[in-house]
Amino acid sequence: MFEFNSKVKNIFGLEIPVEITENYSCVLKDYWGDALASPVKLFDAAQKKALELECSFLSLYFNSIEPQDTDKQALLNKYKKILGEILAICKIPLMIKLSANANWDVEILQALTGVLDREVIISPVQALNYKEIIRLARGSGFNHYFVMRTPIDINLTKELNILSIDEGVEKNRILIDPDMGCIGYGIDYGYSIIERICLARKGGDSMLDMPIIVYAGEESYRAKESKSCDFLPSWGDLEPRAKMWEISTAASLVAAGANAVVCWHPQVVKVLKKELCEVVCH
Repeated sequence: MFEFNSKVKNIFGLEIPVEITENYSCVLKDYWGDALASPVKLFDAAQKKALELECSFLSLYFNSIEPQDTDKQALLNKYKKILGEILAICKIPLMIKLSANANWDVEILQALTGVLDREVIISPVQALNYKEIIRLARGSGFNHYFVMRTPIDINLTKELNILSIDEGVEKNRILIDPDMGCIGYGIDYGYSIIERICLARKGGDSMLDMPIIVYAGEESYRAKESKSCDFLPSWGDLEPRAKMWEISTAASLVAAGANAVVCWHPQVVKVLKKELCEVVCH
């Protein structure tokens, strides 16, 4: 179903959120239009676009903030229903992207594993919850992939990989997430750690010889430059600026050695697949 290893390059995924928040980019709202009426409609539209662009997977981002205890079960039941309806129409490899809140993610995944009917990519797995996430995933009856996220530190990256393997995860089921930033917001740190991981794997370090995945879309649309019109006219219109922020971020990380890139805007994937990667990677 998936083909992930440290030798494969130019793997692209498209990501969509389950919750359309107030901060969700107006550029993306305009692009998806009526599909934003429900998560299932958005998934259907995104899947068609992802298949058209020959994306390797589609990421479903459960981007909620942990609610009060009284509201948790209702939200988890909602997520189970959404995932069940999406799996019924899903024709593309799927990533389950959690909220990055370590404790809340365990609760989300616990609810979702009962609905899963296939192997998926589970992201992100962190030092604070890797044991619980791996246990829940293995209990689902499928051999899932795991995105191991550590905060821009090669030693922590290696340590989490080793600990996860000790918990029974197969080495070829691990992807490395160096938790990078975007253009103008710390991308140089992410770039350098990706280079160091690539050099270490070439030097024979088997505990870093896993594919590197980066979330260019999520990081780019956090930047004020990609979501605010409050700039001088010389900065250009918001829509092309937002797309270029994501393109520049993704292309930089591909150049650094990232194997897989997760994007938010389909036109960014189109540009990267058709133009930039041939220049950067070949």
